[in-house]
Amino acid sequence: MSRQPVLSISLLCSGRAKTTKKCLDSLKSLREKVPSELIIVDTGCDEEMKKLLQSYTNIIIPFTWCDDFSKARNVGMDAAQGEWFMYLDDDEWFIDTDEIEEFFLSGNYKNYYYALYIQRNYMSRNKELVTDAWVSRMVSLKNRPRFVSSIHEYFYPLYDPHILLHSAVEHFGYLFENKEEERAHAKRNTTLLLDMIKKKRKEIRWWVHLLQEYRAMNEYAKLEEWSLDGIKEFRNENIPNTNRERGAFYCAALEAEIKNCYYEEAEKNFRKALGDRRNTDFCKLRLYNLGEEIYYKQKNYEEAVKCAEKYVEYYELLKDDEEKKQEETAFFVQFALEQSGISTAFGIYILAALKLGDTSVFKKYFNVFDWNGPIMLYEHFTDDLIDTLAELPYDKEMVPFLEVMAKRPGYDLLWNAIKKLEAEEKESGKQQEKFYRIAENFMEVEAPYYYLWYMKALYADHTGETEQLSYYIERLFGCVADVFQLNFKIFEIVEKYEIDVWKAFEIIKFDNWKIGVDAFFENSMPELKEKIEKFGERNKTAAMTEKAQVRYEYFALKVAEAKVVQRYANDDFFAMQERFRDFTAKCLTFYRKYFREEAFTGEMELLPKACRVAVKWEQVIQGQIEGDRAKVGKNMKEAIGLFPDFDDMIQLYARCYAASEEIKLEEEENKAKEAKAQMRTLAIQIKAKIPALLAQDMANEAYQILQQLKALVPDDEELPELEKRIVARM
Repeated sequence: MSRQPVLSISLLCSGRAKTTKKCLDSLKSLREKVPSELIIVDTGCDEEMKKLLQSYTNIIIPFTWCDDFSKARNVGMDAAQGEWFMYLDDDEWFIDTDEIEEFFLSGNYKNYYYALYIQRNYMSRNKELVTDAWVSRMVSLKNRPRFVSSIHEYFYPLYDPHILLHSAVEHFGYLFENKEEERAHAKRNTTLLLDMIKKKRKEIRWWVHLLQEYRAMNEYAKLEEWSLDGIKEFRNENIPNTNRERGAFYCAALEAEIKNCYYEEAEKNFRKALGDRRNTDFCKLRLYNLGEEIYYKQKNYEEAVKCAEKYVEYYELLKDDEEKKQEETAFFVQFALEQSGISTAFGIYILAALKLGDTSVFKKYFNVFDWNGPIMLYEHFTDDLIDTLAELPYDKEMVPFLEVMAKRPGYDLLWNAIKKLEAEEKESGKQQEKFYRIAENFMEVEAPYYYLWYMKALYADHTGETEQLSYYIERLFGCVADVFQLNFKIFEIVEKYEIDVWKAFEIIKFDNWKIGVDAFFENSMPELKEKIEKFGERNKTAAMTEKAQVRYEYFALKVAEAKVVQRYANDDFFAMQERFRDFTAKCLTFYRKYFREEAFTGEMELLPKACRVAVKWEQVIQGQIEGDRAKVGKNMKEAIGLFPDFDDMIQLYARCYAASEEIKLEEEENKAKEAKAQMRTLAIQIKAKIPALLAQDMANEAYQILQQLKALVPDDEELPELEKRIVARM
């Protein structure tokens, strides 16, 4: 550049094709507005990537990777010509650089020694789980800082004053393709950190980074061990930096002990940590957060509530103090003010208070949860909540809160928790009582989720309050496509109260009805299919509307189709033949209402696959009636492959048909043989009369009988000689 750069931007590039361009493009506005230079340290790019990099800058420095991030970063810093230096990685990109631009354009950068911006770390691909962290990625070069640490590198030394800039980068670097990749990454970092600590034991920051890696690998025994060792190692130090990082040791130890269910040990260490006056306010916030969980797991709900009240006190004091948060939080401590930590803290507070019969906490802090964002992460929260509410008397004031929960998109945890109670209510009267108490709580709730209306229908039947039952059934059917996969209890209720079920089915759009019926007959067990078939037939009425009739006819068609596919014990050819005939009739009757006749000829691309088989089978049936074996065989052969679900049964049918035809042929041959034998016997009897007729000079009569014999047994070798004798006497 012709201008002297104010800002040197350095990027380590290893060749990540998916993210590098996005990273470089995100710097465009900053580079255009602030005099700057872009320095790329190439740690292993291929030729294609190098060409891309050259289109952004001519300062590209090759670096042979040596498992030392600081060395690579310092190469970029050594080449910097700017007054300030900023670095980032090729797997992150700025959302915006507005505050950074203003920082330099206003000249405010001259008043500070370093600056922090936000790294937004995503823990899920859909961006629902996210943590924001302040990172010190920008520094003035006047004091000649250097990068230190082989891994998790950072500037040293850093001098105040500093400033927080709210520009943010998006970072997906903590997301991995699989657990093996994640573990390999953490294992590499762990090896480097252990080697660094071995050489320089008193660098507390490296200890905290090591704890992070053990946490990432779920190695909670190591996490607890190194946390407790760290507390001992730095127990006599009392400086701000150590006091901040020491909080990570306390919090990490408690996390590990909770994960391993060492609740008594965790309680002891929690009390010890609270007694350390060197801990920051943010550390205390996280400690009370963890204390809640420890006592709740021990079922000591009174102490859990006390910890929660202290958490809330610190939360209100600290939640908006960004500067203090940046200065006082270390890893493990920072979770206290992340959404997962907040939800866990208030969630346990709510649960513990409910266990003590107090619903006021639920009502007061319910909206602290981000019910439209990621569900709070506390283990079994929803199960515990539903189970606890089921122990409490009905409270009308809870309805609005339950409605928010019920309307939360995708919140299956709520319904699954209630389903557990329903499943367990068969086992004991107490569980049944709990299920119906929860159902009572939801009777005034409105939400577009099928289980809510299913539960209301069960509650109406249980209590006998059935005035709205038909409405509940209609709403239930309106929420599902695969209606027949509902618990069969609902159909028993429909019959019990003589609800016009086919009329109720009209609320389901036909496209959804078809999808649901198809899925049911494809995925259900034969026993359930039979129960549903009988239910449908029992509740069919002569006064069906046209919409109901269409749904019934398609249902009946799928019943017939399922019977063709199903193999039956002691099955025979004639039963199989009847099932094919029934399917063919119902299928063609249904589809001929909606397709022109031309669709049923040629390749039949417009017809559903099963219907194409029905077209061929109509010809099979006709061929059987006509006794045209060639026609039957041709159409059975052409039916194979049209609808693969039918292929096995078509082939079985073909074998059975062939066998039956062989039997017919054999029977015909036997009949012919029997007739021939009878003719011969008759011929012998008749021949015996000829000599007597000749003896009585009745040659003409004998000749007539001879002609009859020639017709009956033309191959009889005696007849020619006998004919000569008769003719000679005439």
